[in-house]
Amino acid sequence: MALSIMTIASPALEASLKVYKITGDITLKSGNRWKPLQRRAEITSSDMLRIPAGATVEILDSDTRRLYSSLTSGDMSVKTIISEAINDADRVTHKTNQRILAAISENGEKRKSRYGSTGLSMHDTDASSSALTASDPSKPYLQQLMQLPADANYNDSADIILIRRDITDSDKTFNFAVFNTLDQYLYINIIDQNDNGDINFYFNENPIVKPIGETVIGEYRYLLPEESSGYIVIGSDMPFNADDIRTILNGGTPKATGNFFYSLLRI
Repeated sequence: MALSIMTIASPALEASLKVYKITGDITLKSGNRWKPLQRRAEITSSDMLRIPAGATVEILDSDTRRLYSSLTSGDMSVKTIISEAINDADRVTHKTNQRILAAISENGEKRKSRYGSTGLSMHDTDASSSALTASDPSKPYLQQLMQLPADANYNDSADIILIRRDITDSDKTFNFAVFNTLDQYLYINIIDQNDNGDINFYFNENPIVKPIGETVIGEYRYLLPEESSGYIVIGSDMPFNADDIRTILNGGTPKATGNFFYSLLRI
């Protein structure tokens, strides 16, 4: 199976974009004129918007369902609005990670694994209590999880659990959260559960989640999907990147030296 891995930054600028919410009198450049921006309007990354002081616009990436909010006023392209929103979320993630790592260092806390293996640890499947009990042990578990049929049962008993946390009851937006049952900090990222071989990392930098508790990834906001969708969280006690996940999916041993943990969330 051919696999391609991208960060969220690049496809967002080429995806199907729509205006989700408008506050204030924002206008769209059309030829030599400016006309009022309409909610639900389809736009492109090259479109120019005029955002007065105090006004904001939220742009929906219809593919990933991620929302991007304008951060400044003035005349700017949709591409600039999305890039600034991505960079702002990345800065928040990076600062949070650095603060956690500094606290770990000051406390002299060591990263420890209960299982003592590198690469893919055997426990990460939770196969004895999941829909994959009878699966082919020669195939990578993550690959099988991605190919799990939509109507197949999946037991959420796992080392890490991906959770949807609704932001309000009215606008159908949510944050992802991760409940970590392990006694160690984990680096995490999220990918779509797909059947076509293409995957997207949802975060440019892997957020760090705390041990034995829930961490809400609040800097990234999403709109509920129109159809049932699956999301897979990947966690490791050591940093990992897209190449590591590609290697795992192809049945190889990644360069990352940590244990890997997975869980599936269906929305």
